[in-house]
Amino acid sequence: MPAETLLDRPPPRRPASLAAVTVHATDGDIAARLADLPGIRLVEDTADAAVTVTDLPRVEPEGPPTLVLAEGATALAALRAGARAVLPPDAAPALLAAALPAIARGLAVLPPTQLASLAGRAAPPLAVEAGLTRREREVLDLLAAGASNKVIARRLGLSFHTAKAHVAAVLQKLGAASRADAVARGARAGLVLL
Repeated sequence: MPAETLLDRPPPRRPASLAAVTVHATDGDIAARLADLPGIRLVEDTADAAVTVTDLPRVEPEGPPTLVLAEGATALAALRAGARAVLPPDAAPALLAAALPAIARGLAVLPPTQLASLAGRAAPPLAVEAGLTRREREVLDLLAAGASNKVIARRLGLSFHTAKAHVAAVLQKLGAASRADAVARGARAGLVLL
């Protein structure tokens, strides 16, 4: 194709910000969690939304792609109903911030356990997922961002010693020898996005 033809084409349409709307959410905390994410704008009208976020397996076939925050049988039911993405209800903010633009651009987002289940094979052993608390997942996200113990303490409103204890617990539960090893193991287990 000649270069002139490529230059004559209008640039692809890119939204200035991603619009997300919560619908049928039984958990009122979902909207608050999404409102805190950078680049996310909450709207009330589904017609203005790029992605619909819900915690129920219902999917509007005529609406925007749907992200369902659910696990287990509810997550599988949502996928069968046409959801574009499924994430755990306690998905880390970094995971949500990465998933929403991907969904808006037409990609599917699934945790490794759901992907393995859909492929008809056993999921990789993710014993660490059950072992990490919500706070330890937040610490792992901050470790992935390169945060020091002082920064982790400040961001999570903890004392330095408590942050240090959480880092040690994450390392121990992941069987990691270092912070970098913990991030790598967390990424392989689908607990953190790099």
